[in-house]
Amino acid sequence: MKTVNVILGVATAVILGALINLGIRAFYPEPIHPASPAYPAAPVAAPCTPGDAACIKANEAFQAQTNAAQTEYQGEWQAYDREMGIYDRNVFIIANIAGIAIFAAGFFAVLADAAAAAGGAPIGVMAAGLWGIIYGYVKGWGSVDDIAKFFIGLAVAAAVIGGSIWLIQHHAKKHHA
Repeated sequence: MKTVNVILGVATAVILGALINLGIRAFYPEPIHPASPAYPAAPVAAPCTPGDAACIKANEAFQAQTNAAQTEYQGEWQAYDREMGIYDRNVFIIANIAGIAIFAAGFFAVLADAAAAAGGAPIGVMAAGLWGIIYGYVKGWGSVDDIAKFFIGLAVAAAVIGGSIWLIQHHAKKHHA
């Protein structure tokens, strides 16, 4: 029966962990990066012979169009980077909230008497919550200031470590009583 519990716990963790990622992507899609710029066609006569004013003018116009397309593209990438920073910060917050909520649900499922029959699934739910928290940190690490990371990390640590210690003590009292 312990093997079945381990399999159920791992399967639950993987499935719920994937659902966290999928849910975030489904309901809060990532910004789309800009497409490559459409550069103008190069003049046929390039390079120009000395004194060929029409060729030189065509090359200058081509270079101006190319520079304008590149400048526009760089502006689009800068806007995209700003959007991604906001998106990653929000995913950090969403994934941590979801992770803590799912971890807490698994924690309380472990405590419930009915959960004893469920085997490893509640532990898998707790692991999926931890996965959500880790995913949030990985995705949003560069987009969240250190103070926010610290306080959210402090809340996560209190929930995970405090809850785990309480659960171990509760389990020990229940089995030694």
